[in-house]
Amino acid sequence: MKYLLVSVCITAAFGAQAWNVTTDPTIKNALVEEYTGMHCQNCPDGHRIVAALSTLHPENVFTVAIHAGGFATPRRGEPNFITETGQAIHDHYGIESYPCGIVNRRAYGNNLVLSRSDWGGACRQANRETAPVNLWANSAYDAASGQLTLDVEGYYTADIANPRLNVFLLQSEILGPQDGGELGVEYPHRHMFRDRLTDNDLGDAIDVKSAGEYFSRSFTYTLPAAIGDVPTDPVNTRLLVFVTDGDDDVCQVIESHPATPGVEPKFSVSTSVSPISITKNYALGYVEVYINNHGGVDITSADFDITLNGNVVSTPWTGLVPAYTNQLVRVNVGSDWTDAIDSDSNQFAIRLMKANGQEVETSSIRGTFNAVFSYPHEMTVKIKTDLDAADNTWRIIDCDGNVVKEFGPYPDGLVEEYTEQLSLEKGKIYGIEIFDCWGDGVRHPLGSFKLYDTDNNLIAQIKEINGYGIRQFFRADASVGVDAVESAADVVARQYIDLTGREVANPGAGVYILRTTWSDGKITTEKLIK
Repeated sequence: MKYLLVSVCITAAFGAQAWNVTTDPTIKNALVEEYTGMHCQNCPDGHRIVAALSTLHPENVFTVAIHAGGFATPRRGEPNFITETGQAIHDHYGIESYPCGIVNRRAYGNNLVLSRSDWGGACRQANRETAPVNLWANSAYDAASGQLTLDVEGYYTADIANPRLNVFLLQSEILGPQDGGELGVEYPHRHMFRDRLTDNDLGDAIDVKSAGEYFSRSFTYTLPAAIGDVPTDPVNTRLLVFVTDGDDDVCQVIESHPATPGVEPKFSVSTSVSPISITKNYALGYVEVYINNHGGVDITSADFDITLNGNVVSTPWTGLVPAYTNQLVRVNVGSDWTDAIDSDSNQFAIRLMKANGQEVETSSIRGTFNAVFSYPHEMTVKIKTDLDAADNTWRIIDCDGNVVKEFGPYPDGLVEEYTEQLSLEKGKIYGIEIFDCWGDGVRHPLGSFKLYDTDNNLIAQIKEINGYGIRQFFRADASVGVDAVESAADVVARQYIDLTGREVANPGAGVYILRTTWSDGKITTEKLIK
């Protein structure tokens, strides 16, 4: 049960109360409404994408998973994650494919409903705008009464024609089935829509709407023991607060995590891959992994099992991952990894075994890598950017992850080829690191990174810069790594094969095996994450 307790609208001129909401202009945050279902095989990839976006941009990207449609329909004995309001919003926007998403309830690239490969780019565009309204929220849960309370304040920096306030109740760490999740009925569903605190599915009208005006709302909500057949959990509850202009166009969005005094904090931790995963080759003295702290207890230590080619090394980590946060940490690797940098067909696995001395159940992060390349120690670099060059960093790093050379930054809005010079210490190993902060690669249009020797011969080029980017390691030497040279003329055919073994003509976001046939008859395969 929910109640609207107080509604106060006061113009800035009156100054009748002290306000918490800022009056300074703020950037517009992004809201990704992800439409998903437990029987959707590709939906875990959508979950991964929104998790990466919110992890890399925790102050500016917010997500809600709405279970609705045919793939969300439970089978006998399964929990029902569908809600009346979630289904109504799903139907309002005519959702027909899964997973899909809507970012800020507006069209990007002429499409309102977006495939998962487009969510990052749409979030980027949202964050480049100034919000016409600022929001502040504070919430708490009272264990004795079972009530959630929420106070919301808003301040208009510009006029909004038809402002509507929306408040969603979200819950994470809901264990249940998920096709493609590889965890049976123990898949952790996160940011799941459970209920609304406002009266209407598409928000409640706000009377004031002019620049310089404030508004406030206060809510109380009795948290039931369960919503449908899914138990509630106050410590894993969030309140998503956003203002729209009419039914569409999210003007600003924030999230409030209720304080839960007197409620025992829960311990929940998982791991996930770093934005730039280990693929072609590897030479760093550590591996990167996200420690995702889903509970209310700070994580200060962890124990990992690091496996390379069947040899397992237990490695400790110490640091701080505060409650309800994610941190990308570095876990040192043993000498086996140093010995393997010149070997092909290395297989690795990274698994978190303990956190704070407590045993945990987590999945392994697995992959393969091959030998490092050999390039000259003096080279000319040609970098071709796309229209979103401000999203990208182009670096040369050493084996400790230190930046030896950074190219750019390059300006947005231009497709240009830039020429840079590179002089490195002969015999040392370095890495080319290209990073895209929104996870949609250097593909708008297709960019590239090319290396030339002092005689202007092409040594290597990287043209498929997908996802969050790539790392490629090489030894600075006088020899030329012709095995790494790839040109359009050398490639006879490319095949993308998904994890079910099916060939895909136009691969979207996901994990694939790329099978390349070359003009000399050679066939190579590599893992590709888009």
